[in-house]
Amino acid sequence: MKKTKFEQFIQENREDFDLHEVPMGLWNKIDQSLGVEESSPNQESDEIIIKFKKSSVSKLKFWAIAASLVLLIGSFSVFYFHSSSNSTEQIVANVAPQYGNQMVQYTSLIESKREEIKEIEQHDPVMYQEFKTEIEKLNNDYKNLQIELSETPNQEDLVKAMMQNLQVQLEILNRQLMIIEKVKEYQKSPTKSV
Repeated sequence: MKKTKFEQFIQENREDFDLHEVPMGLWNKIDQSLGVEESSPNQESDEIIIKFKKSSVSKLKFWAIAASLVLLIGSFSVFYFHSSSNSTEQIVANVAPQYGNQMVQYTSLIESKREEIKEIEQHDPVMYQEFKTEIEKLNNDYKNLQIELSETPNQEDLVKAMMQNLQVQLEILNRQLMIIEKVKEYQKSPTKSV
């Protein structure tokens, strides 16, 4: 087995290395010159370990509590929204079954048209924001009607109002989409007047 130059150098100079030992207390002198208080090595390392463990445990507890809260709030929200939508569908099915299918169709159409309108957000954020604000007002009204539905004795009239709200939302979305198409045609037109 061949030895490297470094290993060969160490073997040849082994006696010289053994002659020079580190004097006792050298590290204490270095610590003093750096301004570090002298303490037993075990005590200092124990203090560092204890501080590290305490900070790690407190951070771990914080994140565990935060995660628990997020899970709790999330599961409550899912339960609340699921139960409120089910109760709305049940009430509509009991009070005015003829509107049940129409409501489902309108809400799915509204959602798909909102997605179409969302496509202009990057190209024309001002127009998108105006359209979004207009629909959000009606959508908030619809949500308020849903909340009132379980509390009011005159549920049939409220279901009709909800249907009208959905119809108006759909009409407005259709108009907004027409406006978007006209703007696109205008922008493509080579005979734009300045």
